[in-house]
Amino acid sequence: MNDAANPGKAAQRPNRVIVYYVLLFFFIFLASQLLGELSTHYNLERFAKISQLIQSAFDYWKNFDEVMTTLFALLLAFIFALPVAWIYTISKSGEDYDPSLVQTIVVLTMVVTGVMIVVGTELARAFGLVGVVAAVRFRNTLKDTKDAVYVFIAVALGMACGFGVYHIAVWLSVTMSLTMYLLWKFKFGQAMRDSAAAFMGKGNKKAVQLAYEQTSAATQERVEQAFERQLRLRQWTEMSSEKDKKKPNAAFIIAASDVAAAQNHIDKALAQAGGKWQLANVQSQAEGKAVLEYLGRVPKETTPAALLDSLRANTAGFIHSVEYLSLKGMKSPKPKTGENAEDDD
Repeated sequence: MNDAANPGKAAQRPNRVIVYYVLLFFFIFLASQLLGELSTHYNLERFAKISQLIQSAFDYWKNFDEVMTTLFALLLAFIFALPVAWIYTISKSGEDYDPSLVQTIVVLTMVVTGVMIVVGTELARAFGLVGVVAAVRFRNTLKDTKDAVYVFIAVALGMACGFGVYHIAVWLSVTMSLTMYLLWKFKFGQAMRDSAAAFMGKGNKKAVQLAYEQTSAATQERVEQAFERQLRLRQWTEMSSEKDKKKPNAAFIIAASDVAAAQNHIDKALAQAGGKWQLANVQSQAEGKAVLEYLGRVPKETTPAALLDSLRANTAGFIHSVEYLSLKGMKSPKPKTGENAEDDD
């Protein structure tokens, strides 16, 4: 059962953590009092290391200065990381926005601060940290390369707070937040891309390639899938069409849960609209779903929008989506021969 189905259970979890820490500090207090009484009645010199370890752990008044310094450093790390996280939430939208990365920026800054305090100036601790990091494998792929910059900013802020150079941390937070915001506000990379496209002229391949490189990885994947589908359908029309007849220049992509009912409905709707249409391909998917690909030519008496409305009407839920693709102007890649083919090999 998930937390949404049982909100009471989800609400109890923070309470358990709070109760746990209350009991933990109460146990520490009782243990320190017990050790104090035992030291007055028994000689604990035989267990000097254990006694010293227990006293250093439980005598929080003795280490009060270090505790307050640690808490102060963690608090400043949290404060300095918040503006960076806010800039990320402002500059990201849609699928590029990752809520977990926002939390990572804040928490990572505090974690690195604690690590720097623990390591301090001890060389042995530093080597131990290197060994621990080398043993850990992080298998998370960032959606945008610029997200890695936010992670490095969090690491830098944590290191600065951990070493106590707060004047560097505050100016690092201000400068990097302002820089990331200005780059997003004035669309620095977008402006350079538009200037290059205007300089090279409309329709230039280099401008198209530059625009493609500026998009995110998720967008590039969707564009490549759509282009491959259009190219595959175009190749299919050229192979199946006769030379003396006009080739199909349009396609309808229908996602359906009931293939038979969807095919019957689509065939009737296309027959009423006119034109010659044929079912080119059926791609099976999970849970009995399938994608139907129809090829044909849109009659002059109608429009693609009108055809879409007729295909989407009275589907009774067995058709989930209908997509129109234009194949006009697309050409299949010619096979390479001669020297060009040898160069690619």
